[in-house]
Amino acid sequence: MPYLLLARTLLGLSARAAYPVGAPIYLGLAIVASVLFGPTGMRASDVTRAAGGSVAFTIALWSGWLLLALPIARAAFAPRSALFLRWMPAPRWIFLLAGAGCLFAIEAPFILLFGRGAGLLAGFVAGILATAGHSLLLARSSRPLDLAAAALFGFAVVARPAPALLVPIALVAAVLGVRAAFRRAPEIGARAPRSFVSPRSPLPALAVALAAVVIRGEAPVIGRALALGALGGLVIPLAALGHDLTEPSSIGALSIGVLGLALAPGLSGIGAAVMRAERSAEWLLDAAGTPSSLRAAAAAAVCAAFGAAVGLGVGALAAAGLGGASRILVGVRVVAIGGALGAAIGAVLAGSARVAGSSPKRADRNMLAALLWAAAAALGASSFGERSLLLIFAIAAALVVRDTRRAGPLRHQRGFQ
Repeated sequence: MPYLLLARTLLGLSARAAYPVGAPIYLGLAIVASVLFGPTGMRASDVTRAAGGSVAFTIALWSGWLLLALPIARAAFAPRSALFLRWMPAPRWIFLLAGAGCLFAIEAPFILLFGRGAGLLAGFVAGILATAGHSLLLARSSRPLDLAAAALFGFAVVARPAPALLVPIALVAAVLGVRAAFRRAPEIGARAPRSFVSPRSPLPALAVALAAVVIRGEAPVIGRALALGALGGLVIPLAALGHDLTEPSSIGALSIGVLGLALAPGLSGIGAAVMRAERSAEWLLDAAGTPSSLRAAAAAAVCAAFGAAVGLGVGALAAAGLGGASRILVGVRVVAIGGALGAAIGAVLAGSARVAGSSPKRADRNMLAALLWAAAAALGASSFGERSLLLIFAIAAALVVRDTRRAGPLRHQRGFQ
């Protein structure tokens, strides 16, 4: 009975820690799935059949899901509020079972996809393999036994052996992965800060400082941006397959619309994080006499860099899903679109985050701007195709210049609130 109470406590703390991270991700996934698998859309069997016939698509599908759900897995498996419980006089298997149960529950959308597309056994094995993948990513261990578990996981995903061999491989990889993640749990999120390059020019120096603060203190925000962007990276190859798109220009236009919807909400959070980093160092910037325009330019540069990095990663995920040697140029095209679109949207949302922080009455401006940019990217892509990217760049450049010029008045306005 005490062990049952301990297990319930562990599961409750994990659920509380995972809910704020997982709710937006699952909500976005539900919206995308309702469109993608609607009455006239694709079926789950189409996805599983495509995964069975293409190694590149399989890798893209699994990479996208593991990346998408990794922030939820990190929050649920090792909540900081539950670490003290491991020193209680209780057998280790309770903690391992509770952690494995949390990870398996997180894989519910992936289990549902494979269960509906390939049968109950395939859904169960997919859940076990996804549990193994997330636990190995959380552990990041180089011990020989953990490397062997990673090799088993990779073999099961890529080679797709017969069920009689696949089930025990998945179980062994999951057990070894959960053990490794449990061993490393106190270290998750407690890495030593890395040194950053310190440029001498004011603008790069301030930009690097803001980026360092965001990376060290706002990792969940970056994780949410990556997770939401990964949704777009998964949707692009599936939508191209479902709508029989083969022309590079059509796939490029599709990428602009989908990535605009996927990147904007996550980058709005990064813009708010950059503003919090700037505000925490405001006393130092005031003492150094840093102009408001320089602060706005540095924030825009940092958000553009984060947006480009996320966009390039998501574009690479989509390119891997498109697959095929003949699609190399198309993949490069999608990656370039992701990086360029992410940079443009990120730079603009830095200014909207500054407006949102200037007054309590404008607190919703950042998210409203993100929604407007997502809608603009989708509408522009459907109306002008790939040429809409040039229009997005022109508008973004004009807005960044405007935001840089009005940074001073906004700062004075916030000082009088």
